Amino acid sequence: MKEEKILRETFSVCPVCLKKIKAYVVEKDGKVVIRKECKEHGSFNDIYWTRADLYHEAEKIKKPSAEPFQDNCPYGGGINNCPYHVSKTVMAVIDVTNECDLRCPICFANAAQQPDLYEPTLKNIHNMLKFLKKQEPPPLAVMFAGGEPAVRDDIVEIVKMAHDLKFMILLATNGIRMSNDPELVRKLKKAGLNIVYLQFDGLTDSPYQKLRGAKLLPNKLRLIELCRKHDIEIILVPTLQGGINDNEVGDMIRFAAKNVDIIRGIVFQPMSFMGRTAEYVSRKDRVCNSLLAQRIQEQTDGMIKEEDMFPISVMDPPLKVMNTFLEKAWPPFTPTPYCGLWNWILVSRRGNHIFTPISRFLNFEAFMSDLKALSKLIEKKKISKIGIYLRLFFASFRSLDWMKVQREAGLLNAVKTLVKIHTDPSYDSLGYIRRRLLLIGCMAFMDPYTFDVERAHHCVIHYITPANRIIPFCVYNIFYRKQTEKQFSIPRISAKHKVP
Repeated sequence: MKEEKILRETFSVCPVCLKKIKAYVVEKDGKVVIRKECKEHGSFNDIYWTRADLYHEAEKIKKPSAEPFQDNCPYGGGINNCPYHVSKTVMAVIDVTNECDLRCPICFANAAQQPDLYEPTLKNIHNMLKFLKKQEPPPLAVMFAGGEPAVRDDIVEIVKMAHDLKFMILLATNGIRMSNDPELVRKLKKAGLNIVYLQFDGLTDSPYQKLRGAKLLPNKLRLIELCRKHDIEIILVPTLQGGINDNEVGDMIRFAAKNVDIIRGIVFQPMSFMGRTAEYVSRKDRVCNSLLAQRIQEQTDGMIKEEDMFPISVMDPPLKVMNTFLEKAWPPFTPTPYCGLWNWILVSRRGNHIFTPISRFLNFEAFMSDLKALSKLIEKKKISKIGIYLRLFFASFRSLDWMKVQREAGLLNAVKTLVKIHTDPSYDSLGYIRRRLLLIGCMAFMDPYTFDVERAHHCVIHYITPANRIIPFCVYNIFYRKQTEKQFSIPRISAKHKVP
């Protein structure tokens, strides 16, 4: 047994009373754990990352703060008045209801079981959207969530409001109502819906019966076909738990690759132990970022390896280059390396059973080093736009694996795409490759056992409340969901929607 090593200090909370307490992130026996002690409720040790080696690799992309943040987070009420919050809002989440047409035993939001109905009015939602639009910079995207947002009869109007304000729009849904209402899908497309963020827990009945209490796979497959018909892109979102569906990781990736014409990505969300979750499944079977990376390698037969998965903050230098050419800058992707691991895979034109992480098509370290140096020149205003074009061109040629690129995309097309995506960032700049690119990601949200103030300060996904308070995602769900829903709820006269 190896001697334990303290990697860093931070602040967390007691999982029982939610009091803020000091915590230590510790390496022991090849694992990383978060250790803390509450004077009233005792000691707590939870897995932070199952694999210490992958934890250290992730930290190479972005180092943690030198000292733990000394402020009133998470009790300060949001980032509006927090001078210490590091990151801007990349995606804003608006819960449009706490009603749902499912009663999932693992619901972290405890939806459909509250005594009162939380359902912001159209005016509330419009005010929240306008408030977000005034942020500097405004978020790239808005996600409507809940509960189940599609149970609202005015969900089309809500989507149109966001579209009129020029947001990219995601709808987080279990897919039940949409899959049974083709006309609703058509109306949502016309209103401006960009992406269906689809709950998708596997390709067999078992995960749905265990996690959702119903056989839902037919609904998911039917909605995918409806989205294909109306050209609404999809991101699959599996809630992952060891012993329930972590054996289907590879199958889900292959399914997404097979349907890459309409599925833009798959974002795995390891179980977060809040709401009803902790009463139903065990933290001993928690799947962390590093364990998921291991599962991906094992179940894709090495087509995607552990080392192919990077923290999203690896995108910071490219975004600095892109912002030079944008009329309105995009918010930087600056979460901690502990929040999640990501990459894009290119599905082969030789067959959708073959896919390759895009980092394998170039010398990734060399290319990112060039972009980092370029971003510093941009910050110091020591380079013109023509100079940026030239450096991107030479960085691309220097880094690309010419044989691989020529086989899958064509060398000149790849160079053109790499330059264009940095100088004219949009879906269109990807050209025909867009329909062969698939995001593979993992976002391990915090709960009271794994809460780490370092992550909270760097969070880029934020809820907005009807009071226009902007609150980091995990902070909201642990500390503010109950009070927000209570403050803005109305008595629930009768259940509007019944379980199917």
